[in-house]
Amino acid sequence: MADANSRSITTNQTELHEKLDEIVQKHLNSEFKKPIAAHTLKAFNEVNEKVQAFAGPIILDSCCGVGESTANLAKRHPDALVIGIDKSSHRLDKHDVEYKQNEHGQYILVQADLNDFWRLAYEAKWQPTHHYLFYPNPWPKSKHIQRRWHGAAVFPFIVKLGAA
Repeated sequence: MADANSRSITTNQTELHEKLDEIVQKHLNSEFKKPIAAHTLKAFNEVNEKVQAFAGPIILDSCCGVGESTANLAKRHPDALVIGIDKSSHRLDKHDVEYKQNEHGQYILVQADLNDFWRLAYEAKWQPTHHYLFYPNPWPKSKHIQRRWHGAAVFPFIVKLGAA
């Protein structure tokens, strides 16, 4: 594994956001009406075919970046199908070719908007055994609370998908 060269994160928020409860309750009690993007629907349908044909555990690695975590999870869970999802084709295109499916378990990398992908997975009744979000949502300022997953309108679908 290479050393990380991520930029350091600075924030003006040192405690729980003062409106977090209010924001989460609003999202839990509201319908999320954002239309599903065509490119994410297409990507989901391709992955869903593999999920439906797979007899073992399903693991999600959301915001997987270059897919290193996805490959490592597949190696750790060789009986599972690990699905790494990221919105950036630029990051996914950097996936290290040293990871081989037969040596590191079974995994798929997919470019998709997670706001749509998670809803589609829920509607398709996916039941992941694990759901990983290793990369923190890069919106550290207090005013950006609704850009973080726990403050976003899609948060109820993360919860509905379940998993450890």
